[in-house]
Amino acid sequence: MTKLNVNGAKERLPELLDEVAKGEDVQITSGDGSVTYRLVVIARETAHQAKRISDLHPDFFTMSDDFMDESPEINAMFYGE
Repeated sequence: MTKLNVNGAKERLPELLDEVAKGEDVQITSGDGSVTYRLVVIARETAHQAKRISDLHPDFFTMSDDFMDESPEINAMFYGE
């Protein structure tokens, strides 16, 4: 495990990213040590799936068959008819 402060991480970021990609644990502490961050790899497949939630749940979003039909009440509000 690699543990360093923010300033050290700034200087070694490319090296740290390589370590994380190889499965190493990298932790970065804030300047005052009150917060610790952890670098992790997010696989491309995971990021892609996260953007396409509706594909994972096909019934999540549904539209009625008359979705595109115009409503006389709404037209009257917009056009003053």
